Amino acid sequence: MKVTCITGNYPDGQKVCSAKLEYPAPIDAFSIPQDCFEVENRTVVGFSVCGSSVILDLDPNDEAAPLIPAPKRMGPPPSDRKPEGPPPGPPVNMPPTIRRAPALRVRQKAEFRFADGSVAPASADFAASAKAVEPVVEQFRQYEYKGINYNLFVPENPSGEKLPLVFFLHDAGPCGDDPKLPLSQGNGAVTWARPEWQAKHPCYVLAPGMRRGIRLTRDDFTFADEMYILKEIIDKVVAENDVDADRVYLTGQSMGCMSSCELNIQWPEQFAASMLVAGQWSPERMAENCTKSKFWILVSQNDAKAFPGMNAVTAALEEKGVKVGRYLWNAKSSKKEFDALVKEALAENVQIRYTVFQGSSVVPAGRDAGPGANHVCTWPVAYEIEGVKEWLFAQKRG
Repeated sequence: MKVTCITGNYPDGQKVCSAKLEYPAPIDAFSIPQDCFEVENRTVVGFSVCGSSVILDLDPNDEAAPLIPAPKRMGPPPSDRKPEGPPPGPPVNMPPTIRRAPALRVRQKAEFRFADGSVAPASADFAASAKAVEPVVEQFRQYEYKGINYNLFVPENPSGEKLPLVFFLHDAGPCGDDPKLPLSQGNGAVTWARPEWQAKHPCYVLAPGMRRGIRLTRDDFTFADEMYILKEIIDKVVAENDVDADRVYLTGQSMGCMSSCELNIQWPEQFAASMLVAGQWSPERMAENCTKSKFWILVSQNDAKAFPGMNAVTAALEEKGVKVGRYLWNAKSSKKEFDALVKEALAENVQIRYTVFQGSSVVPAGRDAGPGANHVCTWPVAYEIEGVKEWLFAQKRG
């Protein structure tokens, strides 16, 4: 038996979702007992047979399924306001993130027959996976520029036409040396590279990964010099690829949202539109510099920082004469309901759209609905709303 570990991309991140078992001969599927296979620390929810292979389906809700731990708060937020100099590193209340190697150990507990009548005997030992398949994630290429790792998805483009670029920046949780961390937490990066999206909207996807020692943004609205390097990376990717410079889109969650705001402040004429998720930034500076920017902002009503923060930002922009549409949505809406909500929002002639997810509706049932959960649970909801992503791709610079 040869074992291959297979991952999947879920709204809350990359997980090990199945195992492929390869045997030396075609299998008699009807001879396999229902509980024939055991996967260490995982729940087998079903299997299928194709020729000489068995595919085991694993429960994505297993504690051992994610490749990196779910983001969580480890204590009260630290103070970001220091009298002199920048804080020494990333937020101390965010746990260190390590992306574990996708791997499985599988045991065949009962015997079954091959199609020729011979027997595949049971085994007392577990077999470790020899390789891993990571759909979508493995299609990103990894690079480094001036100390910053970044992932780049290059679309199929046989015509050589200019295509859009999506720049996604992660939150403070997956800071680290592994460049694939931003691809494994949540779905803010991989959602644009999925085959379904690429079939409709072929595009480049740029997803940098900040190292653990960098405090890119702070709650006093100051930022690290790496912000300028991020802009250089965007310019580099645009210059070296068939990117439509009029369709460069910014998006990010938490720290990534704050960074997207600052990039718009520094270079307001260079980005077509931004999808800003669960963040906040300087109302005064955004009102001064972003009066021509196109934003769709999404926050949870019970997010202790993002909700009041973006209330202040949108109010400041309105004082400058910018039209803002405000929408209160239930995050547990169905796809059909979201489609209708987006259509209703798009009917308004406004420049900025501001969606607030009602109460704690972003938080899954059974989970503590504190401010931290309302913050991190906004991300997987926002990046699954098809209509908002379609709005983003309909925008052009100018």
